[in-house]
Amino acid sequence: MPNLSIVPSAAVLDTALDHAHLRVLCAIGMHTDAAGGNAWTSVATLCTEAGVSESTVHRALSALSERGYIRIARRTGKTNLYEVVLQGVSPATPGGATDDTPEVSPVTPKRPQRTTPSTKTAKATPEERQLVKELWALYPTRDGEQPYIPAERAIVALLRKDVDPRRLANAIRGYRRFLEHEGWVGTRFVRTMARFFGEEEHWLQYDVVRVYGRTREEWVKSGQDIAEFDRLAASAAQEPAHV
Repeated sequence: MPNLSIVPSAAVLDTALDHAHLRVLCAIGMHTDAAGGNAWTSVATLCTEAGVSESTVHRALSALSERGYIRIARRTGKTNLYEVVLQGVSPATPGGATDDTPEVSPVTPKRPQRTTPSTKTAKATPEERQLVKELWALYPTRDGEQPYIPAERAIVALLRKDVDPRRLANAIRGYRRFLEHEGWVGTRFVRTMARFFGEEEHWLQYDVVRVYGRTREEWVKSGQDIAEFDRLAASAAQEPAHV
């Protein structure tokens, strides 16, 4: 966890920004370099670190971008690149660039480090192949190639780390819900299955425990007994593994 968060002082003085906007800006600032650039982070990570919902993060990103506090480089099928603008924003006129300050040049993005499954993974067993086929059937369709062999390697690598296949299926369902919400199922924005499971920090974002389709937080908000949620979740975890 970073020790510092880089944000422009103008944003702190900008009364047009609310607490949620500032929390999202601070969360982005935790991932930048010293110049405020190269922040590679997902919306799910910003939700967790800022303690707000996904819709709130999207609204905050829009407001921060419009007022000139961040720049967003949208990258098809990949995590966006964020830059916190540390120059060219005047505290006296929040969100607006000063006349005598030159535009900040975009920071050259660094190539993100990816965790990919080893090509030396031993041949999959019949049981592993069956699990891969079941997970493959659950995965949302995409507009583009969907290589099967790399996906199998990524999944088998996780299975051999003793990851419960139910967690992998749960992550796929969570990812599908996100894509359906954004209207991206069947588009080029869907990650290949190999990348989804090959980049561990990505699939874990969608591995959220649900009971009757609700998360623990949603269960509490609906007024139901949280002890019942925990009991049902624990009971499901003890059932035979299947996807």
